[in-house]
Amino acid sequence: MVTEQAELGDSVVDLERHVGVVATTRRRRAVKLVALFAAIIVALTGGELLGGAVAGAQTDPGAPPVTEPAPAPPPAPAPAPPPSPFAAWPLPAGSGTGRRVVYSVGRQRVWWVESDGTVVNTYLVSGRAGTPSPGTYGVYSKSRFASSGSARMEYMIRFARGRSLAIGFHSIPTSGGRPLQSEAQLGTYRSHGCVRQRVSDAAALWNWAPVGTRVDVVK
Repeated sequence: MVTEQAELGDSVVDLERHVGVVATTRRRRAVKLVALFAAIIVALTGGELLGGAVAGAQTDPGAPPVTEPAPAPPPAPAPAPPPSPFAAWPLPAGSGTGRRVVYSVGRQRVWWVESDGTVVNTYLVSGRAGTPSPGTYGVYSKSRFASSGSARMEYMIRFARGRSLAIGFHSIPTSGGRPLQSEAQLGTYRSHGCVRQRVSDAAALWNWAPVGTRVDVVK
């Protein structure tokens, strides 16, 4: 009797051990299956499905919704350049290229042009009809003061040669301290061949046009 009870007890212990081993094995298989299933999902979706599930599980349902920040507004377009103050007096056609002075005998007007084609100044002058002939010249001499007979002038810039005298840009001449013409008469033929300017324009051109500056004379 005692022997039978001992054998029965041993059988119960063996059975419990077997059940425990089976349960452990099944748990391990289940874990492996879950891991395999998760790996398949990651491979197929790039982790988005699992990531979304985890994020959803971690979201506090009582928290306010997360909103994306508004995109920054596009930068304002650059302002248009201001119109040229000299647009009303365009350069004559065929008036050369590069940094130069352009003198229109017919219009009695000069333009100062930078090397990029920008007109930086233009104004009326007084010269002589048909003088000098249209063509390309260059500044070859400058004098702060000059004279012709009793006439005195300032800021002489010589760029061409007449029959007996040089032709240049200079201020309105004076004789006996009195100007030989008024500034209001600029734009009309008044000289014997040179190009007369108001004193302020003559001084500015003196500083802007060194010896060697190109001068294009057009009709």
